[in-house]
Amino acid sequence: MLRKSVLATIVYYDILSYPLTEFEVWKHLIETDEAEKKLPTPTLSEVSSVLDSLVAERKLSRFRGFIILSDCETLVLSRIHDEKRAVRKIKRASELIWLLSWVPFIRMIGLTGSLSMKQGDAGSDWDFFVVIKKGAIWRGRMFLALVLQLLGKRRHGRYIENRACLNHFVTDSSLAISMQDLFSAHEYRFMYPIFGWQMYRKFELANGWMKTLKPTFTLSELPSLWLSPQNHSLRFIQQILEQLLEHQWLENMFARWQKKKITANPNTSMEGAFIVANDETLIFLPHPKGPMIYDRFKQNLSLS
Repeated sequence: MLRKSVLATIVYYDILSYPLTEFEVWKHLIETDEAEKKLPTPTLSEVSSVLDSLVAERKLSRFRGFIILSDCETLVLSRIHDEKRAVRKIKRASELIWLLSWVPFIRMIGLTGSLSMKQGDAGSDWDFFVVIKKGAIWRGRMFLALVLQLLGKRRHGRYIENRACLNHFVTDSSLAISMQDLFSAHEYRFMYPIFGWQMYRKFELANGWMKTLKPTFTLSELPSLWLSPQNHSLRFIQQILEQLLEHQWLENMFARWQKKKITANPNTSMEGAFIVANDETLIFLPHPKGPMIYDRFKQNLSLS
């Protein structure tokens, strides 16, 4: 039933401390019933009608234009406060990403994580999702990390605030996300593509599976406000560097070196860690949030 999906959506985003507006409930609607997948996509009007009923039954409340569970007004106030701070952080991150658009083999960079939801505290980092040219994932990662290090903007050790966290790379021929679960559908639906708009469009096409979990999923029609087009000078620099570095022996050398470091890293063998390191995908999540959030979601949904 649509009612169950609407309630599930509110419960899920309550766990993420992210109250939704009426439109956002429709946009991020979660599919909970296999039978619902055979029905037409719910309209905003239908979702609004269900929300009116749930509010009338006092299962949900309205506060400052947001739909919330009872006694969750503080989440609304926190979201409003966090968004003001996040806009400044996104602006700084987008400026950095524009500077990185000349790095060889990079085809797209997007912001994910708490910042893409306009959350996170003042000391949080910037999660980058990076698309790299096929056959150059190890070189692309190496040079991107090196440039960020030289700029003092790579997250490592105790250096976290306003620094780039490089935890997910894919090639332009392997855009489909390997973890096709509810959290991934949420994470990458919120992604802000800062550089590489056309590649982002291909990414959405490759991840149409999200519609099975989010029935109102549609392709983005307009680029994000923070999109940083690559100018001709930076593109020319990138092309020259790629020609100079277009050697398979370089890719093989960087692959052997980085694989050795990844294997030796204690986080790789940590229980519950999700680490992928191959020529198509690099994912470094020592503490993936998805399973924990899903367990809480199922528990809270059963109580609502």
